Amino acid sequence: MEPTLHLKQGLTLLEKVLKFYPMMQEGDTSEVALTQQDWLVLMDFIENPESKELVPENVKSMRVAIDDRLIHIATDDCNVSVEMGM
Repeated sequence: MEPTLHLKQGLTLLEKVLKFYPMMQEGDTSEVALTQQDWLVLMDFIENPESKELVPENVKSMRVAIDDRLIHIATDDCNVSVEMGM
């Protein structure tokens, strides 16, 4: 299956978060912020069943806490919280 442009954009954002979080890491947690638009694209990617086969191997799980405006990404060595910025 060829991913749609929207899925490709979501995957690109996920890869950026995965490259950036180590700079913000404290112990086994990290906090990263995305713009509102980018956060929503990443949320759509995570919620899309077709994205499961695109997720990098070092990602154990991903979930959206919409009420808290957070995306939680668990990797092999860190729990990453992605906040919705301005």
